[in-house]
Amino acid sequence: MKKIISLMAFSLLFANNANAEANTYVSLKYGNGSGTETIDYTIGSRKGDFDMSEISLGIGFITSEDNRIEINYNTMDTDGYDFKSYGLDYIKSLNSLSFDLGKVKVKPEVDVGLKYYSEIHNRNALGAKLGLGVVGEVSESFEMGLGYEYRYIKWESVSGYYGDIDISDEIFDFTLFGRFKF
Repeated sequence: MKKIISLMAFSLLFANNANAEANTYVSLKYGNGSGTETIDYTIGSRKGDFDMSEISLGIGFITSEDNRIEINYNTMDTDGYDFKSYGLDYIKSLNSLSFDLGKVKVKPEVDVGLKYYSEIHNRNALGAKLGLGVVGEVSESFEMGLGYEYRYIKWESVSGYYGDIDISDEIFDFTLFGRFKF
């Protein structure tokens, strides 16, 4: 999977050099929040709450002033379980709602994404993400932002004594991120 991300990153860099108006960036994000895990058995269900923290590293491509595509690698710690995920995000800047905060231009963003999760106990999952945030252009090559994300993760079914067990997670977290354009 790391080879695929490296190849995609190289492709984005090559595309950036082919089109002088395009921008490439590297992002670093920290998230902290909580979630609920739902376990559905044949004879009932059980829910449990957990806390989480996440670090994400991504490479992105600015397709226009308002649109970005980002490939990212994430590590997440949730009360004893460690997840890794690989994702693809589409980020839409709402430039029509931007405003100046001193010398910093601030604009809202909407973020939707798809993720593939793997967990230490060899469970795999697919997830979807919806995020809202604000980002400030601190300089021509650096942006900093705050956001709020909702994620839904559906783990693969596991066979148990009483039949199949379905597990899903819902996560809400606050994020702090920086983007370095090059």
